[in-house]
Amino acid sequence: MLRGRHYVRAVNEYVAECFWPGVQESDLEKLDARAATAITELAAAGEDVRYLGSMLMRGDEVVLCLFAWSESAVRAAAERAAVPYERIL
Repeated sequence: MLRGRHYVRAVNEYVAECFWPGVQESDLEKLDARAATAITELAAAGEDVRYLGSMLMRGDEVVLCLFAWSESAVRAAAERAAVPYERIL
């Protein structure tokens, strides 16, 4: 017997692509901390968005930051966290 209904909202994943010459692991740690703060602030304002982490492609000097929810929420989170992105994919 089904006791309650569970609704799942469709969630999209987006990548903030950053061309970041000279990026170091310490830069990513700071970026991850800023993203966590931005997500907390947006959640307090009633905006759903998730930060799933970052990946450094050192040879290409590219950082990929993975977010989930709506494109507008992802863009707001990336901007609030000062993610130096070139584009959101």
